[in-house]
Amino acid sequence: MPAVTIIDLARELGLSKTTVSDALIGSGRVSEATRQRVMTAAQSMGYVSNRAARSLRRRTTGAFGLYIPSEVRGLSFYMHFAFGAADAAASVGRDLTLHTRTSEHFQVDGALVIDALDDDPVVDRMLRAAIPIVFAGRSGPLPLPAQPVGTIEIDHRAVVDFVLEQLKSTGTRRPGYVGLESLRGPHWAADSKSSFEEWCLREGIEPHMLLLPADPNEDELFAALEKLTGECAVDAIVFGPQGLAGRALPMLHSLGKTPDVNSDHDFRVASLAGDPVSELGSSQIFAVDLAPRSFGHEAMDFLVEVSTSPPSEPLHRFHAANLHRTVDASDAQPS
Repeated sequence: MPAVTIIDLARELGLSKTTVSDALIGSGRVSEATRQRVMTAAQSMGYVSNRAARSLRRRTTGAFGLYIPSEVRGLSFYMHFAFGAADAAASVGRDLTLHTRTSEHFQVDGALVIDALDDDPVVDRMLRAAIPIVFAGRSGPLPLPAQPVGTIEIDHRAVVDFVLEQLKSTGTRRPGYVGLESLRGPHWAADSKSSFEEWCLREGIEPHMLLLPADPNEDELFAALEKLTGECAVDAIVFGPQGLAGRALPMLHSLGKTPDVNSDHDFRVASLAGDPVSELGSSQIFAVDLAPRSFGHEAMDFLVEVSTSPPSEPLHRFHAANLHRTVDASDAQPS
């Protein structure tokens, strides 16, 4: 059976060969609806791009890079982000290369950097390699001002405000916060902490906040919970790092707290970055879905865009978290 070509796709879709080609490689002025239509048809018809030939014509490597700082790489959020980025790269016939702290050379057509830490030597080397870069999440001061071409981030301050307002609506009056202890970033940790503090100050209540390492041991986590529920007498705990709320549940039970998102009287637990296994969908945890896989897909689409049509100035976008879930289970589905 002969291989499906761009001409076959164009004929099937009633589009020009140029439009189909531009949609497949992410260049030109093709609408998102058309691009998705072409991608869907390409997948269903079994189209396989001739990446090698295109690379020779365009002098490309056929791959994009991804850098996740080792300090946060263990959180499942980043795994799902990477899967989304890989899906998007594959849809335009590109591989995805994972870079590490020891990476010195970047033989890629562009790179995604998620939650860059301040003064990270890998980011510095990437910038000096003069490749297109999209930052997923805010970055700190950069060594070269002209090289980063895009930033896409989640509005973590809006997420914190959303969660606290939801908890307040069902009776929470003294929330506590467990965040990430980090002097160099990622910046979502600082944004979430300061947003929690500002919300408490607006409400006229004392902000009870404790910071833990990215992967605290059982004793560290239990000590934080014991202090917040005992000495601080909070009636809810908001967890910043993904997965901590799920780990905290049995400890809270041992401390006499029974979280329930559907009750107006019980102790409450919230996660700002719901883990898909232990937190999302739990009746005991009010968890926000940051949609990391779609975040990764959007970030890679953004990188494809800026690497094929470099902008005249840095671009900035937001990825929308799923802020549709309410504490009342009857409203737990998207509207």
